[in-house]
Amino acid sequence: MKRGSFKSDGVILKTIDYGDSDRIITFYSRDSGKQSAIAKGARRSKRRFVCNIDPLCYSRLTLFYNGKSDLLRIDDASLIDGFVVVKTDIESYASACYIIELAGEMTEEGESNPLVFAIIVGFLRIFDKLGEVTGSKVKESSGSDDREVLLRFFEVKLLAALGYLPHLDGCVICRDEIGQDGGTASSRLYFDSDKGGVVCGVCVPGFNSALPVSAGTAKFLSTASKLTMDKLMRLTPGRDFTREGDRVMSSFIRHQIGKELKSRKFMDKMKGAVTAF
Repeated sequence: MKRGSFKSDGVILKTIDYGDSDRIITFYSRDSGKQSAIAKGARRSKRRFVCNIDPLCYSRLTLFYNGKSDLLRIDDASLIDGFVVVKTDIESYASACYIIELAGEMTEEGESNPLVFAIIVGFLRIFDKLGEVTGSKVKESSGSDDREVLLRFFEVKLLAALGYLPHLDGCVICRDEIGQDGGTASSRLYFDSDKGGVVCGVCVPGFNSALPVSAGTAKFLSTASKLTMDKLMRLTPGRDFTREGDRVMSSFIRHQIGKELKSRKFMDKMKGAVTAF
């Protein structure tokens, strides 16, 4: 990276207070992937950046690199998209927070991946539009299921773009593929995060952490990971997908990053509260 000032469009993933008045910003850009920068005086003067470097902002950043530290400096920021509607709907907001938190955990600093950037921005905009629909109460009864399906789509697209997608087309042990009839030679399927994918009924004995999964859910996730965004939105999941897809992807992602994300815990609490009510 050359010394000097330059501009970069990025989605703000998280912020950390630093010292008495500064703030460390982590963002994901199209050109450079995940990066960190310091915003001098951001906590002392709200007028300087006008909330354009808060999490869930897609902003054009004016940055400076001094050649001595990997930490960039943010001199200015202008908002490209604030995903305003997302922030007015608690469920959409929680989903959007999950998107940026997972992206932040799954990516490394300085590794450029334009596809990952497109996936992050694309899904945030989809949730922003979904917030408009649910806000008008047109899809009040189905909004939560829509979000769950979209989050599974985001997860498999992100994992595929980063090279972490689990094996979903057949047994990861014996390589028996899922047939057109929706089964393998053993007919029963499971998902094991330790093994990195689907395991058939013949190979599963001894894998205590394996979760039952239908062939339909496994094939649906696999198909979703390969489609472009416009084609992805045309998919219609089966009745078991919401429950099974959530369980499978949650297990695998937790295995990959070694912890439960804060946003994921919050979404689970919301779902639990709705169920209890």
